Amino acid sequence: MNLYIYPIWMLLIAFTPVVQGQAPASFGLKAGVSVANQSWKFTNLDFTLDTEPVTGVAAAFFVEAFKGEHFSFQLDLAYLDKGSKTTTESITVNHADDDRIEVNEGDEFTSKFTYISVSTLARYRFDLEHLVPYFLLGPRLDFLLNYETESAYPLKTQNGTILGLTLGTGLEYRLNQFHLFAEIQYQSDLIPVTNKDPLLINNNILSFTIGFRRIVSF
Repeated sequence: MNLYIYPIWMLLIAFTPVVQGQAPASFGLKAGVSVANQSWKFTNLDFTLDTEPVTGVAAAFFVEAFKGEHFSFQLDLAYLDKGSKTTTESITVNHADDDRIEVNEGDEFTSKFTYISVSTLARYRFDLEHLVPYFLLGPRLDFLLNYETESAYPLKTQNGTILGLTLGTGLEYRLNQFHLFAEIQYQSDLIPVTNKDPLLINNNILSFTIGFRRIVSF
């Protein structure tokens, strides 16, 4: 399967109402902060590196369509910073001591990955008088924009396109045609950052954003 077909398919779904002469149900912007971390696993050693989270920018434009009584679909086009930091410089195996793994520590360094993310999300909401709590769930595709690291051993190969899953929840406040909201999303990857054994790196991220939604139709 060509992964580049996937975001085109998602865009077609989101904008089908426009093609059919119908306006989307809503659109808007959101921005905030991301707290990201990574799992670094050496499969040949069955060893996972200790890493610490990094903070970054999370911002997105979104369009909502196919709005029903409680369900709708939402397309998110986002800018996200991901990565991790660690003090581990290298790992060695002491074969003279029953293959004991020795972790060599040094100065802390940060690795940061910047992505453009496209998500198609199912949205379930509870329409109260002024408050609208909601939940989000759906697939996501990340496109690598930039990779920076302070490590002496940068990654030479990695996946430029990563398929993942997004789970989110939020709370909106209605102001006529405008809604203000706060939202939390958790994102995990189904495809690793690296594409070769023995090192497997997977992203995970929590984003905290605030934004506005412009209601177009009901």
